[in-house]
Amino acid sequence: MEVIKSPKNHAYRWKRILLIKPNYRTTGWDYYNMDFPPINLTYIASYLTDLDVDVQILDAKVHNLNYRQLKKKIAQYNPDLVGVSIFVSAAIDICYEIARITKEVNPNCVVVFGGRHATWVPDETLGVKEIDFLVRGEGELTFRELIINGTPKGVNGISYRSNGKIIHNPDRPLIEDFANIRLPARHLTKGNKYKMFTVRLETVETSRGCPHKCTFCTTHKFNNGLWRPRPVEKIITELKTISQDRRITDIFFVDDNLTANTNRVIEMCDRIIECKKKREINDFKFFAQIRVDHVVKSPEMVKKMGDAGFWVVFIGVESVNEEVLKDMRKGLSFQKVLKGIEILHDNNILVIGNLIIGVDLNATEEDIKKEIQFMKTVDIDIVSYVLLTPFPGSDTLKELDEKGLVITKDWSKYTVFDPVIKTNALSPKKLYELLYYSFRELKYFNNYRQILSRVKKTRGYSFMLNPRRILSILNSLFKVRSLFLEFKQP
Repeated sequence: MEVIKSPKNHAYRWKRILLIKPNYRTTGWDYYNMDFPPINLTYIASYLTDLDVDVQILDAKVHNLNYRQLKKKIAQYNPDLVGVSIFVSAAIDICYEIARITKEVNPNCVVVFGGRHATWVPDETLGVKEIDFLVRGEGELTFRELIINGTPKGVNGISYRSNGKIIHNPDRPLIEDFANIRLPARHLTKGNKYKMFTVRLETVETSRGCPHKCTFCTTHKFNNGLWRPRPVEKIITELKTISQDRRITDIFFVDDNLTANTNRVIEMCDRIIECKKKREINDFKFFAQIRVDHVVKSPEMVKKMGDAGFWVVFIGVESVNEEVLKDMRKGLSFQKVLKGIEILHDNNILVIGNLIIGVDLNATEEDIKKEIQFMKTVDIDIVSYVLLTPFPGSDTLKELDEKGLVITKDWSKYTVFDPVIKTNALSPKKLYELLYYSFRELKYFNNYRQILSRVKKTRGYSFMLNPRRILSILNSLFKVRSLFLEFKQP
């Protein structure tokens, strides 16, 4: 779809635009001192920078702003329009509060919400009077057209209220020329110290979507079942641009499934290795979300990844039960999980794996405890459990709703650590107890010596012995440790 051009001498209705990332922190992962750049907002902003408007991004999370501080920032900038990214459903109440604060500062300021939650629950979201418009689906072109037109009328992908009624304009097709999507407007977040364990990082999106259709996931639906890659040379150009900031040492590829095309990953790694040798890009280290069946399919790809600088990968194990994996449409077996972990470790890549309690609706307390004990024997570097959470838009929500197993639709509780369902065999209270049982038994880190050995090989002693990093890790461990000791009744 062609980008709508800005008319000459156009009188924009909204001249000052503020895009806000909420200060929402999750239990668990945020304990690891992770602050990632708001790449969704920098993509949105990139489609506004050629217009005669002023755009700013306010990352309330990286600056750890409370509501009073946030209100002051909004008042100082005095925007005509505020855009809020609902990046997870559990953040919805915080996003609502941002809308209220914005209207307190200026009742005439237009508030626009976007993201997956707004896409799947538009009527409920627009039920909050402080929200004026919603951007459904992919936001870059929709938001650009909204700003140019100065009205939601006729803008595909927009929902809004008119005379007390909610209007849903037709869906907007996905970006057809995704290969040439603009680079994120990173200059709007310059100076923010995005990090993981004190390591300065940036985020890069090499593709959107996923060819798989797991029942608990909404990625394939949000992207109409498509997986759209960007050309390797475009990614290399982006890495060269990021390399202008020598403080950035790590890159997180935010793709839902980086390894969907193994040959493409091999080509990308070859180019990264080549550019590192020529000193055209920094000696970046990489981490990403991948699927282990792709690892088993192409050990050559994993070797290339290790050579290129990949040192950590996230995998979704979900369950050890083959039938459950089949029912989830996961498309892989647990034996492939074990083989994939072995291949990754052979290339000194750390593996972070996640499993889900409650995904087997008929599993008993004894069944789940046996699985947790079994996972203690699996050579995976960091392993964690979460509770089955049927997110808006997922097939899982529809299925559990029909079975009467959803106990609440208070989206703020959809954290993956709060029980929002019951199963055929277990109550919400029992699911919660089993989650904390997993915390106490697994303690996240399976084998400290193996982890330290792999980190030494990939990052070296200077990385391991950095005093600030050691303090950061210890602080995180104490926070995670408190989870093992804590037990609160839901």
